[in-house]
Formats: sequence, structure tokens, C-alpha cells
Amino acid sequence: MFTPELLQLAVERSTGKSSKKLDSLFEELYEIYVNDPNSSTLREHITANIANCDPIAGKLGRDCKCKLTGEEKEIKPKNYYKSTTNGGGCFNDYTRLRYLKDYAVNLPIISSLFVYGRLMYVVEYKFKQIADKLDKQVTDICEDKGQRYVRSCSWTYEQWYNDPNLIVHYLDKDYIHEHHVKGHYKIRTKLYEKLMSM
Repeated sequence: MFTPELLQLAVERSTGKSSKKLDSLFEELYEIYVNDPNSSTLREHITANIANCDPIAGKLGRDCKCKLTGEEKEIKPKNYYKSTTNGGGCFNDYTRLRYLKDYAVNLPIISSLFVYGRLMYVVEYKFKQIADKLDKQVTDICEDKGQRYVRSCSWTYEQWYNDPNLIVHYLDKDYIHEHHVKGHYKIRTKLYEKLMSM
């Protein structure tokens, strides 16, 4: 979808690197696209690039493949929208069948957070870190209440932030600290403390 050159510019912009190639038109387009609440495509592509993955085209199925192993992964790129983020993610229209498939392969999940167009972090954890939380929602909504799927099957940082196998692909501690202002927190305090301790 994006040329390698354009994606590289977007990655540089999102990680705070200055570039002589950036002009006001690129900046305007970047701000509109990266903050678009209806599309996470640019955020997904930047996150995939930082995590050494190639995006997979289309909106159904997995989001990217590892460049080294070919392993398919899911990307959850959060964007700050005026309320403190919980470092989580969700699967829409989630069924027991999808849960079993994700559990069987222990699906790798790459989470990121963008604040005002800048990337704060990119971390990766395995599905089994969040499995119990999702299982409870699928059991309650699908099996106990008889619905076909869970509309938004979600989790928070509490399921993954103490994972001993957590992979940190990118972490901008200075930017995180700069935006951790009382009354205007971008991320929950426990997640902030964990990220700052890495």
C-alpha cells in the first residue's frame, strides 16, 4: 500500500527523527492519516516496520509476517484519543472457533501506542498471556448467553505487562515521561511505571 520510501519517512516521523525530506505537505498528510480514528492502516504499517515484519494486505486475517521466520502476527496499534489508554486491544466479532485457532498457535500480538503522531512503544507478547481474559468473555457472551460472537473481546495491559517473555521492539522513555502529566495521563500509571523500568 505504501512505497518503501514513504513508509520510511512515516517511521522516521513517528519515532521523532528529524528528516530533511519532510515538508509541510507531508506533515499535514501524516497528521491526518496517523490520527484517523476510522483507519489504523498507517499505524499498523509503522508498527510492523519497527517490529521487523511485512504487512499482509487486506483487513481479514493476520496483519503481518515476521521477515525472518514468516510467522504471522496480529498488530494492535492504539492511538491516544483524549482519554488515558489501558494498553489493551480487542478482537471484533470474536467466536470460540477463532479463540481456539489463536490459542493453538499461541498467536503473537504486537501492541503499540501513538500519541500526537509519535510512537511511544511497540511491544510483543503471546496470545496465552491474554487467553484467560478472552475465554471468560467468550464463555459468558457466546456459551452462557447464546450469542454467536463477542462484539468486542478485549484485554488490557494487566494481562501482558508482567510477561517475562515480553519483547520490546521500541520504547521512547523520554516521550512517555514528558507526557505523563497529572490530570493528562496518556497511559495508566502502572503501565507507565513498568515501561519506565525497562
